[in-house]
Amino acid sequence: MYKYLLYGLNVESEIEIEEAYHQDFGGEADVRIAVGQMPPEALDIFEGKEPDEACSAISGSALICRVPGIGDYWISKEKITVEPFEGADRMRLKSTLLGSAFGYCMFLRKQVLLHGGAVARMDETASSEPITEGPAGIIITGESGAGKSTVLDALMERGYRFIADDVCSITEHEGKPHINMAYPQKKLCRDAAIAHGYDLSKLIYIGEDRDKFAVRLSEGFLPEGADFRYLFELVVNDEVENGGVQPTHVSVREITGHEKLKTVLRNIYRGEDQAKMWGISPDYMQECLKIAAAVRVFQIARPSGVDTLEEIVKIIDGMM
Repeated sequence: MYKYLLYGLNVESEIEIEEAYHQDFGGEADVRIAVGQMPPEALDIFEGKEPDEACSAISGSALICRVPGIGDYWISKEKITVEPFEGADRMRLKSTLLGSAFGYCMFLRKQVLLHGGAVARMDETASSEPITEGPAGIIITGESGAGKSTVLDALMERGYRFIADDVCSITEHEGKPHINMAYPQKKLCRDAAIAHGYDLSKLIYIGEDRDKFAVRLSEGFLPEGADFRYLFELVVNDEVENGGVQPTHVSVREITGHEKLKTVLRNIYRGEDQAKMWGISPDYMQECLKIAAAVRVFQIARPSGVDTLEEIVKIIDGMM
């Protein structure tokens, strides 16, 4: 049995997850990962279905789903059972487990997830004011293709420490929202990996329909996570300005008031799916309100087709 720290949870797993952070712990696990047959209530759902046919069903406390060509998953707040199909690609099986399966599991646990990457500024990278409350955690969110992973990697080159890539788990710690480390692996698109001098033959190709590579980290990450202090939403600005000229520079604005909550909610990981399945409970909404009240939120709009990475990084670093 393998033991890991994943998204701030003590996880006991029958599946070896090489990407995850190994951590021994005593007592009961928060979540168990098992390999085996689906529970009896799943049999009717999958009866007559082919391995390449997606299907799912929910109850008030669990999700049962089939990922075509990969396997069947039964997900509750305390256990994830996986029944792989013969010949299933192991990388995709783990990717689904670490992404969607844990995403739904944590939603059932009333644990807020944001879609994006997270890093923390350490004392030695302070630029404008001293840090008195430990590392300042930031989340870079935004729609697919906005450049989240590339910005994340550039911040790490400036000394920021890695916390999460793609899925950020937020819990309360000492009365403040806290970003928990996911697992020490970052993703880069092909162009960014080449630009940063990586040897592609030594990276893990994950594809995910976006031609990306995985880089496993042996250092430069924070297993304990960091307090959540800033949220930066990246958007691509394709609007033509007055006079018919497209923008060429980055613009930034601080989001305040009720719009902060809207920004948090629209960047919830798989938020629309989860809302349709189970709805948003009052407890979950209350956690989102706490996050919106506690963090500073900025929207950074970059022009399409222009290399603005250095400008964006300077903006973020200058606000920290």
